Amino acid sequence: MRAPRVQCPTCERSVALMPTRRAGYGVIHDHKKDRRSLILCEGSMRQVALAEAVLWQDALPGLAEVSGSAPTLF
Repeated sequence: MRAPRVQCPTCERSVALMPTRRAGYGVIHDHKKDRRSLILCEGSMRQVALAEAVLWQDALPGLAEVSGSAPTLF
């Protein structure tokens, strides 16, 4: 499975995009403003289009794929 990554509109960091029920869109994963702070970025949980993905992260090598069935959201 390939996971999309987008640039956060608030802090400009590359973060993961989680799938949603809305086709063609994803939600920006929760992330912190600073790596050492406990405050979340305002861009967290914002919906953005998959077309805005800056790169696609491949699955980690060595992980077994699901037994031949196509991945689903639910």
